[in-house]
Order: sequence, then structure tokens, then C-alpha cells
Amino acid sequence: MHMLSPSNLLWIGVDVSKATFDAALWGHQDFQKMATAAFPRTEEGVQAFRTWVLAHGGDAVGVVMEATGCYSQELGRWLQQDLPGSRVAIVNPSLVKAFGRSLALRNKTDRLDACMLARYGQERTPEAWVPMTPERAELRDLIRTRTKLIRLQVTIRLRLDDALGRTGNSAGKAQQKVLKVLQGQVDALDKAIERQLRQVAELGHAVELLTSIPGVGKVTAATMLGEAGDLRAFRRGRQLTAFVGVSPRRYDSGSSVRGRTRMCRIGGVHARVVLP
Repeated sequence: MHMLSPSNLLWIGVDVSKATFDAALWGHQDFQKMATAAFPRTEEGVQAFRTWVLAHGGDAVGVVMEATGCYSQELGRWLQQDLPGSRVAIVNPSLVKAFGRSLALRNKTDRLDACMLARYGQERTPEAWVPMTPERAELRDLIRTRTKLIRLQVTIRLRLDDALGRTGNSAGKAQQKVLKVLQGQVDALDKAIERQLRQVAELGHAVELLTSIPGVGKVTAATMLGEAGDLRAFRRGRQLTAFVGVSPRRYDSGSSVRGRTRMCRIGGVHARVVLP
């Protein structure tokens, strides 16, 4: 397949679930008349999808799907392997949801979502998805697991105070043991993160640069690298702030409405929680 400009691509919307994915082919027709099909979310299913695409004249296609964590990313990698030269886009679900509302769709099914995504691709021509390197993905998983365990620690500590006040020491001691185990796992993850930064020179150097910024510690720097990937891919600073969900959102209208500027939370929640 040959890479064409986004406007010349044949856009296909894909609605992803754990076991299957529905596909719809854009062709300027009504949703009810779009060519659609469903496939198992496996490598064999992707091969069947490729055959279906070629049968509909898809020499070069754009495939657009919502970000659904590991399901969409795994499918995206398979599609990139089986459809070389085509564009695979994984987009923010909030953007897709707003687009769907603008179409005033009354129903919601997997097939209809695929049709809506096909139209989204045709009209918005989203950027191609760039998969994260295995080293950065490992760092991201370590950081996310550490964050979850720390949140769990906070929850148990709050309950511990209540348990000690109501039921005596038995419940409290049990929760204290759990906290000790959790802290041991957090310490182990900290060592694994340090080891990952030492072993991957690129990551270690990037952390050094980020921690030279006042107020940015090693956990914050590692989180940014794990969630946003290579920061050099962002051409402008506002693209990065929008990606992590910390860009300002103004609320002004006409001559009388002067609302308070707030933080726009459309973006990655995992990076936002560690930013100072």
C-alpha cells in the first residue's frame, strides 16, 4: 500500500472492544448504507479485516479508533503491521464524543459508533498514532502502578483512623500490615524506576534535563516521559499542555460574560496529577 495525503485516504472507523472490533467504510453515504463488518480482535481478525478493506478498493486507508487503553493500542500495532503505508489514528474519546453529539445521533451501537468514527476520520483527518517504545511503555507501567498503590495507601490510612476509633486494635493492626506490604511494593517500584532510568540512557538524560527545572522532581519527570513519550515530538509548548490536560480554558462571551479561566481537563489524567 502507498501512503497518500490525508484527504485522499479511504477512512475506516473502528469501534474496539475486548474481543471484537466493528469497522465501517466511509463513502459519503448515509450511516445506514455504509459498508460495515465485525471481526475478532486478534491477529487473524486483522488479516480478515485487511482482506475486507482490499475488497472495497482500499489501496491506502486511514483507520481511526478511540483510545481504549491496551485494546486499541494492541489493535493499532497489528494494523500498522498488516496495513503498511496506511494511517492508523487513535484519538481522544472526549473529542469523538463531542463530534458524535454534533451529529445528533439518537442511538448508540458498536456499528453506529464505527460509522461515526469513519465520518470523523474523513472530516478531521487525525494525525497518525505513534506507538510508544517498549522502554517508555515499561516506565509508564511502573509509574502508573506506583501511583495506584500510593492512592490505595492514602485510602487505607483514612480508614485506619476510623477503624481504631470504632473497633479497637484488631482491625487497625490488619490494616497496618497491609500498609507495610504496600510500602514495600512502592519501594520496590522506586528501585525498578531508578534501574530503568539507568539502563536506558535516553530516558536518564531526559530526566536530568527535566529535573533541572525548579519544582520538577524525579517522579514528575519520569511520569511525563512515560505518559507523553518523547517530548520533542510536541512542536509547541501548548500542544504538550493540552496533551496532559493543563491548558487554560477561557470563558468569555460578548460584552457581559466574563467567566473565570479554568484548567481544561481534556487530556491525560495520569500526568496531570503529578504536576505542581
